[in-house]
Amino acid sequence: MNDHARQGGRSLQLTAEHLVLALTRVPGSTAACAAHGDESTVAVMADYYALVAHAATSAGGRVIKVMGDAALVTFPSSCVREAVEAMRSLQAKGTSLWRGFDDRCRVEVKVGAGAVMCGQFGPPGDERPDVYGDALNQLFKGAWGGFVLTPEVEALLQ
Repeated sequence: MNDHARQGGRSLQLTAEHLVLALTRVPGSTAACAAHGDESTVAVMADYYALVAHAATSAGGRVIKVMGDAALVTFPSSCVREAVEAMRSLQAKGTSLWRGFDDRCRVEVKVGAGAVMCGQFGPPGDERPDVYGDALNQLFKGAWGGFVLTPEVEALLQ
């Protein structure tokens, strides 16, 4: 379904899609950066981003964005099993990578699912592929833990 929204007088091309949404973060990375320095931390982060990208593409997904130690990855809802498996693998490999850098670091993952709006979002002239919607907002607000699957994902797995 295509929708048109208005932003600053411009028409936005948006698509409503039901996706699997995955968020990652690395508790301990801020302390590690303070202890080991920016340059060393950025080198580990680059290797971590490569792991995130591999996890996404191996299961038919894509990295929407990264911000510091956090990432947002989406997958087609038809790939829910592959997405969960890929994110579990990312958590294991990512935690190994980060712990090799600093023992305080570990990767946490939350996986949810739901309808979101997909399109090009951002400042005029610097729009990028992104997603937005209540399903993503709820995933962001949900509790973190080692590896969290929302009830929506659990239902898709049955």
